[in-house]
Amino acid sequence: MGDSFTSGQGAPPYAFDGTACLRSKRASYPIFSAVVSPYRLVSNNACSGASTADIPAQLLGVSPSTALVTLTVGGIDAGSNVVLTACAPNPASPVCLGAINNSVAQLSVLAPKLVGTYGLVADTLPQAKIAVLSYPRQFKPGFSPLGDVLNGATDALNTVLAGSVAAMTTPRIRFVDASQEFAAHGVGSRIPYFAFDPLNPFASANFHPNALGNSLGYARALVNDGLLRRR
Repeated sequence: MGDSFTSGQGAPPYAFDGTACLRSKRASYPIFSAVVSPYRLVSNNACSGASTADIPAQLLGVSPSTALVTLTVGGIDAGSNVVLTACAPNPASPVCLGAINNSVAQLSVLAPKLVGTYGLVADTLPQAKIAVLSYPRQFKPGFSPLGDVLNGATDALNTVLAGSVAAMTTPRIRFVDASQEFAAHGVGSRIPYFAFDPLNPFASANFHPNALGNSLGYARALVNDGLLRRR
């Protein structure tokens, strides 16, 4: 569930499912996770552009007997889409810097939304383990001044995510920090785990985990943290 990082937007081709959710047809991390675990992927309800406000709709029709939910959400609430739109044409522009600063400011009101969202998922699916995945740093450190600023904003977002999970005080909800698995694989690295087409800064896949990021990044983080083992 959640946003484009779970839908698999960085790993086209996308499923023709009548939506604009940009769900990867073959290479989202839920697909890879199902291959290496005893869990069967029933559905990927995540959608590009989804915020915490969209999670109730994503829960509709999900079986109460669901055993595992994975979730990336919060980036849109913090304005990540606005930042990418503002910064893609000219990363050095005042418009870009303003969007980044506004995004960081949004973090102060994000935690209550996350806590409410996690609680809703847990109450709706009482048998499920809930894995809240972090947002990986998208850029190789030092690759660009903008990249370093965005990496810092991502770190701040992840701090809020981790704190919100900790506030739930239930072992069913786990924060999965994928930073180690994505380390040294940002945009600008020798083997990037993110899609990026420098000739098309507005490509829909840009700045999202590619197939490598979904398999060796996110899916491996779930394995390493033990979330894909049956309890």
